[in-house]
Amino acid sequence: MGNHIFVVSEEHFRICVDRGLCGGIQHRHKRTNSAIIAGFKGIKKGDYVFFYVKNKGVYGLWKTVSKPFFDTSDVWGNPDQLYPYRVCIEPTVREFLTPVSLNDIYDLRDKGKIWTFDLGARFAKSHVPITTEESKEIIRLLLRNNPISRPTNPIAHPYEPVDADIPISYDTSPEGYLKYEGYLNAWFMNAFANGKLKELIGDYSDFLNYVPTSFNTEMDIFLTHVTRIDSVDILHKFTCMELKRGVCDKAVLKQLVKYEEWLTRKRAGGDKEMVQGILVGYDFTPEVLDYVSKRKEIEGRTIRLIKYRVNDVHDDLDLEEILVF
Repeated sequence: MGNHIFVVSEEHFRICVDRGLCGGIQHRHKRTNSAIIAGFKGIKKGDYVFFYVKNKGVYGLWKTVSKPFFDTSDVWGNPDQLYPYRVCIEPTVREFLTPVSLNDIYDLRDKGKIWTFDLGARFAKSHVPITTEESKEIIRLLLRNNPISRPTNPIAHPYEPVDADIPISYDTSPEGYLKYEGYLNAWFMNAFANGKLKELIGDYSDFLNYVPTSFNTEMDIFLTHVTRIDSVDILHKFTCMELKRGVCDKAVLKQLVKYEEWLTRKRAGGDKEMVQGILVGYDFTPEVLDYVSKRKEIEGRTIRLIKYRVNDVHDDLDLEEILVF
């Protein structure tokens, strides 16, 4: 089950709740727009949804009742921005009238319990995926703020989802690369949302993209690996993925290594073996291949390398893992 926060104005929040609908902006710059699509491709039916209403706080709790879809019908009364990337929702658990304040969110950030929700960086996208553990913290505060249980109210004017997938573009450059890296990210998020790639990545629980870090940069994709044993969920591994639509060079490699080290310190309690690093690109420079080979020999650890190719026949991507000895 995924977890998401939508950043909205108070006016738009009222419409979202009345219609049971969340929307994402369509950006005029294609590169940015591909990243927004990538975020929505990571939403699946049954995910939890919260709203951060600007200057008010975080409201909950809803569940998605449709897959993401593309629809340009005017809902929010702004013909210049139709928020065409959409998903339908309904309230769940119970009614929470009092939101979680922004001060509480900052307090959780100070304690390291909220770390993927970066208020300063994410307003342009209006949609932020968060981890299950962060979701539990927000739900705990909603329960604290609303001790009296009240049943949920049905959606007043439910919106009918449209049978139109949010498109991924497989257009390529002359070299064969995808034109925009966001679509490479979108392909992976769509695959994870549909429970795919487990034979390559391993069983996974949370999967998030564009995760903020202390370096003022964003991790392309982050996954958690949780196994349930006797009804107890055991978190045992993290995966960080760095994507490159072209050739992965030394700079991309250094970025991934920084994220590995950061996750080891911040989330894995110093356990290096708990963090799996994966580079995905069209190809890899000899420097990258040499580093991975030497690291495996000296440290006994590796970085996994995965090549992608655009399958023009099926509008899809093909993947191949490169084994370095």
